[in-house]
Amino acid sequence: MSSAVAAAAFGALMTGAGVSDSPAEAAIAPQERSGAIQTYRIPAGSVASALNVIADENDLHVLYDARLTHGRMTPGLSGKYSVREALGALLAGTGLTYEFSRDGQAVSIVLAQNDNGTQSDASGATPLPAIDIGAQTNGRRDGARRRAAPGPGDRYTGYNASSAPATLKTDTPLLKTPIAIEVVTRQTMDDQQAISVNDALLANVSGVTLSGNGGFETFKVRGFFNTVGNVYKNGLMEYRLRALDTANLQSIEVLKGPAAMLFGRGEPGGIINLVVKRPLETPYYSIEEKAGSYGLTRTTIDATGPVTQDKSVLYRFNGEYYRADSFRDFVSYENIFVAPTLAFHPIEQFRMNVDFEYQNRTWVEDEPLSVVVGDRPASLPRSRYLSAAAVTTAAPNHFDKKRIAYDWTYDFLPGWSLTNRLSYYSVGSRTENSIGLGFNQATGVLSRAMVVLPGYTDNTFATNLDLKGKFATGPLDHSILLGFDYFGHYLPVYSYYQPLISAINVYAPNPRQFDNVYKSLGYGTIGQKWTGIYGQDQISFLDDRIHVLFGGRYDWAETGASKVSTSSAAALASYVTNYTQAFSPRVGVVFQPLPWLSLYGNFTQSFGANNGTTTLLIPLAPQKGEQFEGGVKAELLDRRLTLTMAYFDIFKSNIAYADPLNANNTLLIGKARSQGFEFDLTGSIDDNWSVIANYTHDDVRTVQGASSYNPLTLATTQLAVAGSKLAASPRNYGNLWVKYEADGALKGLSLGAGVSVYDSSFGDTANTYVLPSYALLNGMIAYRTEIAGFTVTGQLNVKNITDTIYYPAASGRYTIMTGAPRTFLGSLRVEF
Repeated sequence: MSSAVAAAAFGALMTGAGVSDSPAEAAIAPQERSGAIQTYRIPAGSVASALNVIADENDLHVLYDARLTHGRMTPGLSGKYSVREALGALLAGTGLTYEFSRDGQAVSIVLAQNDNGTQSDASGATPLPAIDIGAQTNGRRDGARRRAAPGPGDRYTGYNASSAPATLKTDTPLLKTPIAIEVVTRQTMDDQQAISVNDALLANVSGVTLSGNGGFETFKVRGFFNTVGNVYKNGLMEYRLRALDTANLQSIEVLKGPAAMLFGRGEPGGIINLVVKRPLETPYYSIEEKAGSYGLTRTTIDATGPVTQDKSVLYRFNGEYYRADSFRDFVSYENIFVAPTLAFHPIEQFRMNVDFEYQNRTWVEDEPLSVVVGDRPASLPRSRYLSAAAVTTAAPNHFDKKRIAYDWTYDFLPGWSLTNRLSYYSVGSRTENSIGLGFNQATGVLSRAMVVLPGYTDNTFATNLDLKGKFATGPLDHSILLGFDYFGHYLPVYSYYQPLISAINVYAPNPRQFDNVYKSLGYGTIGQKWTGIYGQDQISFLDDRIHVLFGGRYDWAETGASKVSTSSAAALASYVTNYTQAFSPRVGVVFQPLPWLSLYGNFTQSFGANNGTTTLLIPLAPQKGEQFEGGVKAELLDRRLTLTMAYFDIFKSNIAYADPLNANNTLLIGKARSQGFEFDLTGSIDDNWSVIANYTHDDVRTVQGASSYNPLTLATTQLAVAGSKLAASPRNYGNLWVKYEADGALKGLSLGAGVSVYDSSFGDTANTYVLPSYALLNGMIAYRTEIAGFTVTGQLNVKNITDTIYYPAASGRYTIMTGAPRTFLGSLRVEF
């Protein structure tokens, strides 16, 4: 598939481009139409900031031209007012006013200049120029606050989250939530040319690092990770997945700490939620071509708009073709990704999205296989390939993923809604992975094995149902959430080969040495089912300054695996299911002394089943997590800049490890602790300067480890000993990204620069070697202009400018990830 083919396909999608636009509207609840009174505490400040508060408090979609509100100030508002009274008081003396629709069923709040400066409505005012703002955030009309119009295609979002993150499952503003959440926006991904979720997360959110797992897409959050994934998409788990792409993502949310109350199974460090782009009412089309180091080429298309004249049915299509070689010998990647979406909005109270995804990826295995010499990673060329190249290049890895999902929300009463989500995906895969077994430092010879899975299929189903509502009991305002969810994953009987293969000299490899990998045949099957019910109530009182959250969840879990691998029949007959159940509570409190500042604290527990048994087939007790957290949140510079500072203390217990006296047995001992501090500052300083800054101090170590061990054999047994650090857990690390957007004669020019600094860390559980500290420098230059009615953007990003040699992650003495050298990535985007 070439760029020309992609461009032709893009042209075929441009149906419906001639459908005319209509003013954006937002529903007004009946109590708002009747002039119900609300309490406001809006400080003196900019008009734009005050209007955001009005929109947030009343579920209104406020449209305005930022050029007219820029520099205009309001004296603020304190007390009880109707919507009209609040708008009139805030805009008095500003030269601006407002306008409601005549029938009172819907509202388009449009600022207009008022020549006499005395009227309290829009009569006699001169309308402002038409504003093209795209459509509602995430395709919604639910009044979610947005700090700035996101521009065509919802692409120019800024670096700040414009609405309540979807991971909360409620519309509670971030300042009122006793939980740390960070969001990577679409514009952040575009400015940094983040192709993978890895690229988007690591430099932009505190507390997130790579796991060192070369197989599935997993991340450490606050020092902990799950070997098969802690990633969700639109609130539903994406399990055992690889190569997560950003082509159809609007944002990426990181929910810190145990997420068991809302999502069930998970690591106590936190989860990652991928938010998909939604169809827009305003037609938008984009095609982009990227080219970069090591033969990288990537073509993406994005098209959206209405299907019907009344805009009750919308569509969006995202597609990608990607191909690249690697800085490592023999490695290559090819990816085809197609993601159409339909949105239905037949009545104001109901909205539905249906998502389809198809991904076909082929790649030569690049397991992070390397070795240690002394107490450091061996000094090998970054291009050195230590897997069995004759095998991996002859039969590349491959997966074929098909996914269908939907979500719908029905607002059946003012302030009350019902939401249902569902996803099903099937992933057919063929993989082979090389494993290091032993290394002779004197001779440089690495002994190896290989795991080959010639074909298997993961089937995953997930769904949930959420009831949300708001009501008052005397002076207490309640925001409740009640829900049910189900998750099921099944991997039918599969075959695998696990042979010993030829040894390789790491200093003088013969990568073309032939190996017969089709021996040592085995069979297996695994599966799990999770069912949970949950509820929470966030209570606000004392003039909306105190917010208290109480929540809990009860889970019933079934995890199973085969225990005999001699044949497919034996695998099925030896399948053992573990049944566990647990309650996970969550309590939090927020104190808001000022509208832009909040202090918060929380206590949370999590639950995760261990999939295994002892040699006597006794089920292993579930993993459990517990967190205490406290912090400060602030919205600075007229809500342009968001600050979060958090202290956390997390314990994880019942950690499974191999019995050192019986390799076929699994025991449970141990407890790990992650204790630290995080700092995140994200947003814009003014109209020209934007910043993303974060810092993490995290001490992650074993506090209860193996009771019996031989210090001389720890490098081999890799037992966790009390006091040892968890692998690849730097104690200090931070990132800074600064962007400048020029105006005046240089308008359209953008410059960006970033630096990432990581402390040294141990590379294995036994702490027998060190990953050195490192710093990376990145840069960006872009220019956007209008040509014949098209918006054209050229951009160049350079990563690792200083060509630093570094090791971002590891999980043992033979699994060490080598960072990429200096790379260039250029792009040309056309939008219309």
